Amino acid sequence: MLSSPVHRRAWALLLPVLALLAVTLPHLKQGDFRTDTGRYAAVGLQAWRDASCFWTPHLQPTVPYFNKPPLVFWIHGFVLHAAGVSLPAARLPSVAAAALCVLLTGSLARRLLGRTTALVSGLVLALTYEFFRRTREISLDLWQLAFMLACVLLVVEGTRRRHSAWLFALAGLPLGLALLCKPLMALLALPLLAVWLAVTGRAARGLPLLGTLAVALAVAAPWHVAMAVQHGTAFTTAYFGNEVAARTLGRGRTEPPWYYAVEMGQTYWPWLLALGTGVMIAVTRASSRRHRDGLLLAGLWAIGWFVALSVFPDKHPRYELPLYPALALLAGHGLVRLPWGSLRRCYRRALPAAGAVVVAAGLLAAVLPLRVQAPPDSNWASVLDWLRTRSNARVFAGALSTNDEGSYYLKTGRWPKPFNGRLRDLPDDGVLLYTDGLMPHAGSDETVLFRAGPYQITQRRRTPESGR
Repeated sequence: MLSSPVHRRAWALLLPVLALLAVTLPHLKQGDFRTDTGRYAAVGLQAWRDASCFWTPHLQPTVPYFNKPPLVFWIHGFVLHAAGVSLPAARLPSVAAAALCVLLTGSLARRLLGRTTALVSGLVLALTYEFFRRTREISLDLWQLAFMLACVLLVVEGTRRRHSAWLFALAGLPLGLALLCKPLMALLALPLLAVWLAVTGRAARGLPLLGTLAVALAVAAPWHVAMAVQHGTAFTTAYFGNEVAARTLGRGRTEPPWYYAVEMGQTYWPWLLALGTGVMIAVTRASSRRHRDGLLLAGLWAIGWFVALSVFPDKHPRYELPLYPALALLAGHGLVRLPWGSLRRCYRRALPAAGAVVVAAGLLAAVLPLRVQAPPDSNWASVLDWLRTRSNARVFAGALSTNDEGSYYLKTGRWPKPFNGRLRDLPDDGVLLYTDGLMPHAGSDETVLFRAGPYQITQRRRTPESGR
C-alpha cells in the first residue's frame, strides 16, 4: 500500500483518522445525554421537528435559546431527526468534526513540515485524550475548530500561490461557519494569521485577509442581524451581554490565569516531552526556512490562543481544543527530528506501526464487552419510569436544569412545562419535578409523590382549607 508517493501521501492523512475512529467508535452508545449534550441535542432535534424553532433555536416551544448560534444544533439535530434519538446519532457528527480536524491538521503539516511530520502530527492529535474524548458529547468547540483549521489551510495555500486572492476570500467561508458555531472567538484566527505573515516577511500578503474577514461576516451576519431585528434587546442582551460581555468580565465562573498551564501539565501526556523537543528545534532554528515558517505558525497559534484563553475568566478543559492542532504540529516535528539517530529511526518506524496497532486494538475493543463510560443515572431513569406509569399527569419544571429538561424531551418527546406562577395556579393533574440544590424547592404546601436521589416529584397539597 505504501509502494507509491500517492499512496504514502494518502496514508499519511488517513492512518491518523483511522486511529481516531479506533478510539472513538467502540461502544459509542455507552453513557447518556449528560451535561450540555442533553440540552444541545434537544434544541437541535426540536429545530427539525418544529419549523418555528429552526431559525431561532428554542429550549422550549415558547422559550428562545439565545446563548449560541444555530449551526451545530442544525447538524446534530438533523442526524437525530433522520436516524432517531440515540447516543450514537448524537455523537457521530462530533466524530466527523474531530476527523475533519485531524485531516486538516495533517494537510497543514504536509504543506509546511513534510509528509512524515504530517503522519506523526496527525497521530499525536488523534491520540490526544483531551481531544478525542470530546467526541462523546455534542461539542460546539470541535466544530468551531474544524472550520477555523479549514480557514487556516486555505490561507496557507494562498501564500504558496501567486494569484491567491480568491483563496483568501474562500477562507472566509469556513471562518463564517465557525462564527455560526460559537460567538466571536473564531475571529482571533485572523490577527494570528496576520502576525504570522508579518513575521515571515510577507506582511503585504496579509491585505487579502480583509477579504477573508468580509466573506466571513457576510456568511455569519444574516443570522445575527435577523435575530436582532426579530427579537431586539432580548437577543442582544442574552447573546452579546450575557454570553460575551459577562463571561469576558468574569461575572460567572472564574478560574486563575494559570488554569490551562496546570491542565496541560496534567493531561498532555505522553506528548509533552515531544512538544518540548519541537519547541527547542523551533527556538534554535535547527530546521529549514520552509519548516521554520510552519513552526512559527504553530507557535504563534498556540501562544495566541493560550494567552487569550488564560485571560478569559471563564475556563473549561473543552476550551483548550484550539491549542491541540498547533501543539500536535510542534510535537510531531519534534518526534521525527529527535537528535539521537537510532531513537529517531525507531520513532519513524514505530509510530506508523503504533497507529496500525491502535486501529487493531479499536476493532478488538469494539467486540469486547468493555465499560468505557458510566451507565445512565439510575435515579433519573427511575423518575422517567415513574412518570410513564402516570401518563395523564402534566409535568412542570419546578426546579430542573436545562440539561435535564433537554434529556426529558429526548426520552419522552415532550418538554416539562415551565412553571413560574403561584402554587395554587397549578392544575389538579399537574406535578412538579425538582432537583435538589436548585431554587425554588418543594415547600410544606406540597405532597411528595416520588423521590429518587436528588430528584423529587410533588403535587399541590389538598387540604380542607384549600377547597377544590
